[in-house]
Amino acid sequence: MALPRIPRPIDSWWNNSSRHTVRQAAALLAPAVLTSLALTGCGGGKAVTAATPSTSASASASPSPTISPTPEPDRDGDGYPDFADTYPDDPKNIPQQQPFTLTCDIDDVIGTTEFTVTTTGAEGRADFTALWAEKPTSCDTELAVYPVTTTELAALKTSKYDGNDISVLYEICAAVDPDDTYVEPDFAASSEQIPERNAALLLCPKHPHAKKWKQAVKRGQVDVDLAAQGRLFGSGTFRVGKEIKPGTYVTTDVDGCYWERQNSSGGTIDNYFTNSARRVQVTIRSSDYAFSSERCGEWRPAR
Repeated sequence: MALPRIPRPIDSWWNNSSRHTVRQAAALLAPAVLTSLALTGCGGGKAVTAATPSTSASASASPSPTISPTPEPDRDGDGYPDFADTYPDDPKNIPQQQPFTLTCDIDDVIGTTEFTVTTTGAEGRADFTALWAEKPTSCDTELAVYPVTTTELAALKTSKYDGNDISVLYEICAAVDPDDTYVEPDFAASSEQIPERNAALLLCPKHPHAKKWKQAVKRGQVDVDLAAQGRLFGSGTFRVGKEIKPGTYVTTDVDGCYWERQNSSGGTIDNYFTNSARRVQVTIRSSDYAFSSERCGEWRPAR
């Protein structure tokens, strides 16, 4: 008995069309296989792989450009950027006074003029030239000024001020008053005025009245020295040889002047009185015990 024929699945799939497709694929693969075998046989048995372009991440790429930060401005080239440099225009960074304002009165001008004081240079001095040209009669500062520059520190020491405020020295320097007492021909600065005027001259040595100031200081210094020697004195009673020196003394322009030379008992050796006189002279002897005077002004050595 013949068994029934069971169709093979392969027959249903492996039809003519399929076989044709396989033959086409084989024809395409054959050259590639032969090429691979040929390359394998080259190079003394070593495998040679054909180089192909790569698009992997390992491919060499141009480095990204480095962006340098923009340098901060440094006008004086001292290595400190301007925003952090207290003195951006001075490579030596010499301490300077912070600018401050002077308010000045000027003749024939309604109101006041303001002037900003700015110190510069190695010594730290202010330039008052523009202000002096306007001839201010007086100037004032609103706030205290404390020394910072080398010149200011020297001025404070010279002034012999009790405190550290040197604003008065700047007020003296700023004014060019034609009625300034210090410019009078015979004015002599007192022992208190001498150090203050010398201090001002340190701050403004080119002041229009500088020469006359120096003359007043010089005359005053002569008197200070005479007083220290006991050869310049005023009203009162003084011991001869201890408080004052014996010698010939004069005083001028007096009203109601009285003087007397005394012995050790307080008795009068000689005396004198005048209601008014242009000049009065007295000789005090070394044998006198004391000399006393009233309303005679200042006694100084006769020339």
